[in-house]
Amino acid sequence: MEKVKIFHFFCLVLFLSQLPAFPQEAPELTSDKLTFDFGTIREGTNARVTFTIFNTGAKEVQIREIRTFSACVEARPLAQSNLAPGKKLTLEYVFESLGYGGASVNKDIEIHYNNNRLSPLRLNVKGKVLSLEPYQASLGELTYNFFVLIDIRSEQSFAQEHIIGAINIPFEKIDKWAADVSQVISDELIIYLYSEDGTESDKAAKMLQDKGHSQYISIVGGLKEWKNQRGKKFLISGR
Repeated sequence: MEKVKIFHFFCLVLFLSQLPAFPQEAPELTSDKLTFDFGTIREGTNARVTFTIFNTGAKEVQIREIRTFSACVEARPLAQSNLAPGKKLTLEYVFESLGYGGASVNKDIEIHYNNNRLSPLRLNVKGKVLSLEPYQASLGELTYNFFVLIDIRSEQSFAQEHIIGAINIPFEKIDKWAADVSQVISDELIIYLYSEDGTESDKAAKMLQDKGHSQYISIVGGLKEWKNQRGKKFLISGR
């Protein structure tokens, strides 16, 4: 009889040992998406990257460190580093594509927090960056080149808003204007063209380069990309 009791006891111990351990209360970070795909962009333009993270655990999350790759920079300072259970937080970054022309981007962002078992939460940023065409340039070039800036939008659009220092030569007049001034400007002078989103200035710059006017360059992304990177800075109205 005693042997039977001992046998039953060991069976019970064996049974209990096979049961899953009850999880301890702990913080746990999850995200609305694990991968942010910014699609296909042109080198020199910036892509906005956002993730919304949630504390789905039972204890407060303490974010200890967020590791990003070099081209993905913080768009807005982190509002808080602690996240109560059930709360959420939006992470905002800007992917700066300059130098990534022709590359497929597939990089991780790591969020390290106070759960050694689950930390870090890994988020992924991916997309394709097209190389600049010979008739295109990034906004960054404007900071160190001697140039003329031409807004090729309509007179009405120019009067409503344009980059300070730009002159207005609408798209349909730029070909004749380039021919008229070709004898009095040198190749060292770079002439940057911009339109609303870069589409029309791309066409104009390519057309002019095909005709031998090599110094005409389109600003990729146009006025839209200016606002994306710099907001309303240096934008004025009037003629």
